Amino acid sequence: MKIHQVKTRLSNSYVIEEIHHGEPALFIVDVAVACHRYVLGFIESDLNYPINSVKAVAFTHDDPDHFGGVLALSALCGAAVFSPDASRRSMHKFFNDPAGVLTRIGTSTRELFRARSRAMYLNRSRDKAAREAPKFIGGSSSGIDNVAEIRRLKNNDSVPGFADWTLLHTPGHSWDSCCFYHPSSKSIITGDTLLGSGPQQRVVVPAIYANRKQMQGTLGRLAALDIEHIYPGHGSVISDPLAIANEARAFSAGA
Repeated sequence: MKIHQVKTRLSNSYVIEEIHHGEPALFIVDVAVACHRYVLGFIESDLNYPINSVKAVAFTHDDPDHFGGVLALSALCGAAVFSPDASRRSMHKFFNDPAGVLTRIGTSTRELFRARSRAMYLNRSRDKAAREAPKFIGGSSSGIDNVAEIRRLKNNDSVPGFADWTLLHTPGHSWDSCCFYHPSSKSIITGDTLLGSGPQQRVVVPAIYANRKQMQGTLGRLAALDIEHIYPGHGSVISDPLAIANEARAFSAGA
């Protein structure tokens, strides 16, 4: 099993490469809006696999930079789609975290005025690099009707066809946020639950979140797991068995 990070303009996508019955089988986690062709371009150009090697695509939560390109990718390659149980259910999220919408608006507004946010999203060199990445050019541009039925996964469910991967419900950034955990390799794909700081070589809680108490609970549960490799929705991959426990302590100290 190999995990490939694909840095698109808006977020990280992950391509999990396995071999099933002698043939490649790929599982993708998170595809940002308008970035699906770049993820498929990576598969064709870097992995040298046809796009029908993609058997499943899932997302960690329903923000556009993680879910926005999932259905378009599925329509092009015919992959099964798996969703966190709470995603795309506005009322379900509201009842489980009534103040979450207001908290996210507040933390998002605060982040908007920070220099690091402008450096990330108003960056011409990043725009240029993203446009020049390999891009899949085949298929229809409007094939959303070809998407397979979306199947929902609950906490601790295994991903069908990729049974070594387990969905973990990890609210905090949003009520529907989840991670995908692979115990045997001690790897976890975190979406926006945890981000990766390459310069500091540490994981960090996102500045934008919906519920601080839920985030504290999530960090405590993740810190209790055997995790060494963290694949975040934004930033660098971090390999450190103490990374989550350290961030959990730092986050709690800042409460």
